[in-house]
Amino acid sequence: MNYPFAALVGQEAMRLALLLAATDPGLSVLLQGEKGSAKTTAARALAELLPEGAPFVNLPIGTGEERLLGGLDLEKALAGQPALKPGLLSQAHGGVLYIDEVNLLAPHLTDALLDVVVSGVGRLEREGFSLEYPARFVLLASMNPEEGRLRPQLYDRFALKVTVAGLKDPAERAEALRRRLAFEADPVGFREAWAEAQSALRTQLAEARARLGGLTLPQELLQEISARVAALGVGSLRADLALAKAARALAAWEGRDGVAWEQVAVVWPLVLPESPSPTPPTPPSAPPPPPEDHPPSERVFAPKTPPHPLRLEAPPLPQGHSQPSPRGPAVRAIPEEGPVRLELRASLLHAAARGAHRIERQDLHARVEAGREGRRLLLVVDASGSLGAQARMAWAKGALLQLLEEGLEEVGLIVFRGSEARLALPFTRNLEVARRVLEHLPTGGRTPLAAALALALTHLDGRTRLVLVTDGRANVPHQGGDPWDEALALARRISSPAVVLDVEGGPHPLGRARLLAQAMGAQYARLDDLNDHTVLLRLEGAP
Repeated sequence: MNYPFAALVGQEAMRLALLLAATDPGLSVLLQGEKGSAKTTAARALAELLPEGAPFVNLPIGTGEERLLGGLDLEKALAGQPALKPGLLSQAHGGVLYIDEVNLLAPHLTDALLDVVVSGVGRLEREGFSLEYPARFVLLASMNPEEGRLRPQLYDRFALKVTVAGLKDPAERAEALRRRLAFEADPVGFREAWAEAQSALRTQLAEARARLGGLTLPQELLQEISARVAALGVGSLRADLALAKAARALAAWEGRDGVAWEQVAVVWPLVLPESPSPTPPTPPSAPPPPPEDHPPSERVFAPKTPPHPLRLEAPPLPQGHSQPSPRGPAVRAIPEEGPVRLELRASLLHAAARGAHRIERQDLHARVEAGREGRRLLLVVDASGSLGAQARMAWAKGALLQLLEEGLEEVGLIVFRGSEARLALPFTRNLEVARRVLEHLPTGGRTPLAAALALALTHLDGRTRLVLVTDGRANVPHQGGDPWDEALALARRISSPAVVLDVEGGPHPLGRARLLAQAMGAQYARLDDLNDHTVLLRLEGAP
């Protein structure tokens, strides 16, 4: 089968990603796109292609932690035989766990889910009992980005990420409409008409799964994958592993006897959708590309205490409104003889577990609630070798360290220079870790602004604010187009609260930083003149 690289978008990319996940259950899939683009329909269709007996479990957004992980078996407890009962994660073992609107999943459920996805084991501690159960499954999710972005920690767990758009071709839309009407008119007849094709697909998938174990990637191909991913500044090995596993699954699906760069190139946009398209490996005999005539020098600047401290500030409340409660949903219960907030259900269960007919003080449990999540700040800094490099890098380092010293929020840093953008400092509150990272960040090189904005988009969610420090210049294309046009298009996709700090100098400024701010709907200020009070960010002058 032939999958031209440029054609791997939309419905084709979604179909291939699901087929690869059906071939190798170790590949998790995220489908993201506008409403009505058949994400949920395609995801649920995967259930019919799984091996016989493999479960397909749907995780409702409103699920509680006890339903997700498990809890006390109420029927056995009331019968005097207390025991724990696993939840949905245990039921999904060996199959698929599907989450629709995953970006709306409660944060405490996301954290619990991540723990199990990483380990493949669910662990439960309730009412003095403990339970451990296997929980390895394909994590399959869908979302509409218009309803909010996904937490970066969860986004990074998906091996394959597909952006799906609705059908644009009139003929394709008409065919989809015809099939939908035919199904609604006669579901049984529709299934019978497609039974032969469905059976052939299942057979091909079964053969691919059987072939998968015998396929290995040559050492030189593994080295090429690692070199390409490392060149993008990706610190985690998850992308390397996803590329290797997806390429192997594609080779198995295509009935090949080995894995080559051809398969890696096909799956690349599914694993690293924001990264440049890969070119074929350079033959060993080919000479290396000539160096630049005047390679820009690199310099490292020490952090500098900013004259204008950076602050996060919540928007003022309307007159007559009280401060909202910091309490969130109940996430667990703990034994406590004098609870301030009684968790009645847990108290009843504890009494039932010891065979009592009424609640006594020893049975009382307190309600533990999830607090509101703290805000996060993502600083995106131009580290190229322009005239303002020293000022903006020294200021950025000093501003981040000052925020960490105050301990008010998590901060992260993206720097862009040369031909790439990278997450130099993942979101953290650890001052010492940040200090070690920031001390060795160099400047110099060209300005890949579009790559920086594309990377920032993958780390923005509902609680993250963005500060972009740039002069607006862009001279490195991200996906082969005009560097400035690409940057402006990506800026329009950013919807998080943001500030653009303009560091452009010279007698004839282009004013592109202001255009970026307008495209993002962001606040605009000059680094040398920080006196604006913004809605979610306050940039204060020194006293």
